[in-house]
Order: sequence, then C-alpha cells, then structure tokens
Amino acid sequence: MLPMCSAAMYVATLTAALFPPLRKRRNHEPFLSLLFEHLPMAAAIVDASDRVLAINPAFTRLFEYTEAEALGRPLGELIVPEELRTQGLEFTERALHGELISTESVRCSRSGERIPVWIMGIVLRTPLRRKGILALYQDMRPIHQQRQQLQQLLEQAQQLMAARDRMLATISHDLRSPLATAQGLCQLILSEPTDADQVRTHATKLAELLDYQLKLIGDLLTYFRTQTAEKLELELEEFDLCELAVQVLDALTLSAYRKQIQLVPRLPEESVPIRADRYKLQRVLTNLLTNAIKFTPNGGTVELEVTTDPTLSRPIIVRVRDTGVGIPAELLPNLFEPFSAAVKPGTGGERGTGLGLAIVKRLVELHGGAISISSQPGSGTTVEVSLPPSPPSSP
Repeated sequence: MLPMCSAAMYVATLTAALFPPLRKRRNHEPFLSLLFEHLPMAAAIVDASDRVLAINPAFTRLFEYTEAEALGRPLGELIVPEELRTQGLEFTERALHGELISTESVRCSRSGERIPVWIMGIVLRTPLRRKGILALYQDMRPIHQQRQQLQQLLEQAQQLMAARDRMLATISHDLRSPLATAQGLCQLILSEPTDADQVRTHATKLAELLDYQLKLIGDLLTYFRTQTAEKLELELEEFDLCELAVQVLDALTLSAYRKQIQLVPRLPEESVPIRADRYKLQRVLTNLLTNAIKFTPNGGTVELEVTTDPTLSRPIIVRVRDTGVGIPAELLPNLFEPFSAAVKPGTGGERGTGLGLAIVKRLVELHGGAISISSQPGSGTTVEVSLPPSPPSSP
C-alpha cells in the first residue's frame, strides 16, 4: 500500500508523461504502458462516456474484474455502489473539466464486497483532443484496520486510566479509614481511664483493624504481581488436587462453624493428579470458599466439587456452590475487576479487600485455565474453574 504522497507522485509522473508534445508521444508509449501496468494502485482509463478503455493488474486484484470483463463497460456500473452513482458521475464531470479529484469513498468488487478506497482522478486528452480520465484507487482497508486498532487501544488506555483512578481512590479510602479508627481507639485508651475489660475490647478492635490492613496490603501486593506474568512464576509440581481441597476445607472449618455453615466436599474417590503451583491453587480455593462463606447466611451450605476425566484428556473442573444471597445480573460482568465488590459486606458483616476474585482469575489464567460465575439473587452462586491437568507452558 502506498502513502498518499506516493499516489500524488504517480499522478504527477503520469501527467507529465501523458502530456508530451505530439512529436514525442510515440517515444513515450512503451514507458506509459509499462508504468500503467506496474502501478501498485488499481488504475483504470475511461473515455468521456465513462466506458473502460484499460485497466491494470492491480485493478483486477482489487475489484476482481478481468480486462475482458471490464473493457467497454461503464466504470460506474462495474464498481460504483448504486447509492453513489450520482456522486460517481459528478466526479467524472469535474475531472473532465480539469479538476484533480482526490477523495475517499466506497467502491464494490465483482463479488459485492464494499471496499473503502482513496480515489484520484485526472483528465487525459488524446492527440485528437478527445477527453478521458485516469482513475486511481488506493485500498483503504489496511488504514481503516489500523485506525480501528488505534481506537481500541485508546479506549483500553482510557478504561485502564479510569480503573486506576477508581483503584487509587478505593485504596486511599480503605487504607485511611481503618487507620483513622485505630488512631481514635489509641487516643481513647490513652486519654480516658479504662478498666481491663474496656482495654481488652479496644485492643480486640485494633487487632481486627490491623488484620484487615495486613490482608489488604498483602492482596494489593499479590494483585500487582499477578498483572506481570514475568514477576509471578509458577512453581510447578505434581500433587493430588483432592488432597489439597480437603486441606483447604479443614482450614476454613472454624470460619464456617461461626456462621453454622455446612462445608460439603464432593470429591471423587480416586486421586486427581495435577501439575500446577500448589500454593497458588491453594490461594484460589481459599479465596473462592472464603467468598462463599462470606456471602452465605447462617445455617447455609457451601459445596466444593471436583470432577475429572479418568483419562485426563479433558480439563479438571472445580465448582464452589453456595446457598448465599446471590449476585445481581448487572454486577456479574465486572465481578473480576479489582474492588468491584469491596463496598459490600458479607452476611455476617465480614469485610473483604475487593481483590480476591481479581487475584483468583489471574492465577487461574496463569495455569491456562478459565473461570466463570453463575448466580441469581436469593438463589446462591456457583463459581466454576476449568484447569488443564498440566499448564500448556510455563509463563
């Protein structure tokens, strides 16, 4: 594809070559023919009635008409869309009156494809003063694709900047608010006489605030590391996924007990071998189960199911189901975005950092897997993770 300056250069060259003195015209004919044949842009020469006198190979490649199919036929009927025929005739008239046509429009190929093109037209005169037009067509599809790609990149950059601003605002609030509360508790302990029970109550609240702050900072560090695969390598090893699932369930027994939630393992009797990063998959299972417990009311149920093909020819499926409050449909598309759910406390008032699902999604993707969520308000939530028995390649 030629830049527009090159197109103008070709027109200038052709113009100079097509207007030599009559005594020199015959000497130029071989050069003109060679130049016309090898133009990288589609080119056609038409008479004053718009009938095709010649086309070059580039015209055939772009519009799919052979020379035999095009010669003698009106150019407008060949390649100009019906709704643009009037405009095409206007271009012809303007060119015949000596105006250099240079504009973008649409033309059709023989198969009906609408092709955006840059059109350049210039009048030609024969020795007998008959007029014709040299029409050049530059395919604009690659340029349009580049424009579209640039527009997409711009929109992505704008979305990232907006997400960054939201994240910074949330981080600022979530870091400052507990610290302000902790500062107030410390001042209260120091400034007012308190008995041992009051001190213990304040200290317990301080410990909870500090635990939240440490978790938030830890999740922030993990989240930012997951955004750059080079900084988050998988330490692959062979292990039994069912064994890991049981360990995670055991670790969360106390959290579930506090809300009288029943943890139900649905695991195959045989082992499920997997080659993966044990610690990172433990983080995935822990985050998903913690989330399920958080949004399930007292007396509910949380299930952890693992299914696999005995031949290991298909992905391993991990499902976490709960009988919780469910998620509104409008929130599902953005659920894996950082801080999308940070403002919503659990059914027992539990606080989250808003980064858990974002971290889970990235860790699953690093293993070559996928994650999806289905939910309805009041009907609970199911999170499904699909994992290959072994990652396709180390990141």
